[in-house]
Amino acid sequence: MKGVSRPFISTPSSRPKRMTWLTIVTIGLAVVVVVSVVVGLRSLQSPSTPPPPPPGESSDCPRSNGLCLERNVTRVIDGDTLDVEGGLRIRLVLVDAPESSETGGPQASNYLANLCLGSLALVDEDDFQIGDDPYGRVLAVVYCDGTNANAAMISSGHADTYYDFCAVSEFGTEAWTGCSSSPPPPPPPPPEETCDPSYPDVCIPPPPPDLNCADISHRNFVVLPPDPHNFDGDGDGIGCEG
Repeated sequence: MKGVSRPFISTPSSRPKRMTWLTIVTIGLAVVVVVSVVVGLRSLQSPSTPPPPPPGESSDCPRSNGLCLERNVTRVIDGDTLDVEGGLRIRLVLVDAPESSETGGPQASNYLANLCLGSLALVDEDDFQIGDDPYGRVLAVVYCDGTNANAAMISSGHADTYYDFCAVSEFGTEAWTGCSSSPPPPPPPPPEETCDPSYPDVCIPPPPPDLNCADISHRNFVVLPPDPHNFDGDGDGIGCEG
C-alpha cells in the first residue's frame, strides 16, 4: 500500500561493516592510551637537571676565584707590568723584571711587548693574592695568544723569579715559577771581632795571644793604658811607631 513505510531490516552484509568500524575505533583508543602511559613513564624517569657537559670541557682558569677574563693588551709598562682593555693594569705574578731605567730594563720591556702587545690575553688572577697589590694592580698569570708570559719572561732571562712571594701565591708550586729552586738564605754575618779598648783607632783583639808590632799591619795608632800588648814601648801614647 502506498504511504506505509517499511521497517528497516538489517541485511547480513551490513552487520560486518558496522562491526569493522567499531573495532577500528576501539583499537585506536587503545593505542592512544598505551602511548600516553609510555610517555608519562618516560617523563617521570627523566631527570629535571640538564645533562653534564661533554668530556674534556673545562674552565679557562681552573678553580679560579679571582678574575678570569680575556682582553686585548693595550700597553706594556715594563718587563712585568701591562695594561689590558677596560683600564686594568696587570702585574705578572712571581716575575721580577728590572725597571725600565735599570740595566736590562728596556730589553725586558721590548720582549714582553713583542710577546703580548696587541694580542688577546687570558688573565688568570692569583686566587691567594686578590686585592693584595698596594698599587691596585691585578696580580695574575697572563697568557698572550696561548703563551704563558710569566713563564716566558723568567725562562728567557729577562726577569727573575720573585722568590719573596712564592709561599703566598696560588702558582708557587708550578714548575715554570722556579720557586722550588729558591736560593738558600744568605749566611749570617760573621761575629764582630772583639777590639781591645786600649787601641781606640784600630781594632786589635785583646790577648791571648800576645801580639807584637810585627804581627799587625797598623802603625802609629793611639794607645791608652793598660796597653796589654805593650805596643807603646816608650810610653808616648803612640803604638808601633815607624
